[in-house]
Amino acid sequence: MGIPYLNNDESILLSTHNILVDAAVSEAILTNRRLLILDGNSPESRHKEIPFAAMETVTITESGSGDPALSLAVLNTTGGTTPVHLVFSQQPRVPRAGERDGWAQKIKEQIARMPSGTMPEYIDFTGEDGEDLKKLIGYSEGGAPAGAEDRNPPAASGPKSKTSLSSRFHPPAPADSGKKLLIATTAIVVVVLLIACAAFVYPGFMSPKTSVPLPPATPVPATVTTLVPVTTATPTPEPTPVPAVTPEQTTTVTTSQIQTDVPGDGVWVRIVYEGDYSGTIGSGGRLRELSGTGGRIYRVPATSTDIIEVAIKKLDTAGLPMTIEIFNNGEMIKRKTIITPMGTLVMTVDLKTALTPVVTPAVTQ
Repeated sequence: MGIPYLNNDESILLSTHNILVDAAVSEAILTNRRLLILDGNSPESRHKEIPFAAMETVTITESGSGDPALSLAVLNTTGGTTPVHLVFSQQPRVPRAGERDGWAQKIKEQIARMPSGTMPEYIDFTGEDGEDLKKLIGYSEGGAPAGAEDRNPPAASGPKSKTSLSSRFHPPAPADSGKKLLIATTAIVVVVLLIACAAFVYPGFMSPKTSVPLPPATPVPATVTTLVPVTTATPTPEPTPVPAVTPEQTTTVTTSQIQTDVPGDGVWVRIVYEGDYSGTIGSGGRLRELSGTGGRIYRVPATSTDIIEVAIKKLDTAGLPMTIEIFNNGEMIKRKTIITPMGTLVMTVDLKTALTPVVTPAVTQ
């Protein structure tokens, strides 16, 4: 991919550099249409773009080293979401929490300004682009998101040197020193050839006038310097096979799976699963980590205008169903189930719009 160009109806809202995406120093551009992430260390200026219609949630968080970070839940073509983590790497005495908060607010504003009825967009994670995106968003060797690990480069080394963002959009004119050298060399060769031809055709002009005849002059071949361009072959990367992804499925929870009653006031999250799980729940970007097994309920401090955010991962390879239900004042307002081994179930509920209980019917496969 080359340097991204803007559409006629597109304008830049924010731009920044020195952010970490999977330990790679990158640059970010926010327009009124999408989020662009550019790899600052790539000689091909590779970039990824995420439209607002593909963003499900925007969460303020921190990296494992305490740097401010943004976590985006991006819709993928398999029916689930993929987390994208942007870490605002801090140098000594240069806090970036305010910059992180400004980016989160601006992205949420652009999502809210999308016209009513806008269809969601899905990012394809297949083929070579899928491998690039997995490297971009950060996956650990076990397949889980690596957003909580420390991705800051050593303080002694600092970020790698790279060209500025403005110079990449307005590259300088190529130097013509090589062209001038080629012209000068060609002129010298032509002069040498002319002198050699004159000495061969008109030897009398080149010999002194004496009474004793001189032996005929032997022409000396001229040395011609030829500039041979050197071409460096660029290796073609072999395609990396993409593992098959099992899509998330919605199923109906039977009465025997529900093990805990929900109180009649406040916001509660009930997790029903026979195996082990871990993840985060919260509201308004304030998340807390949890882990457990079996049927449990968790209280979520929230107001009537908050957005409830849940992200729970199965910690085993069994294909058993895991169900998550969200209750508001004793009424179920959302339910979702997955059976994917090691799968992650992500849910968001806006309490302003979820005024009536909603029950997800079973899906016939």
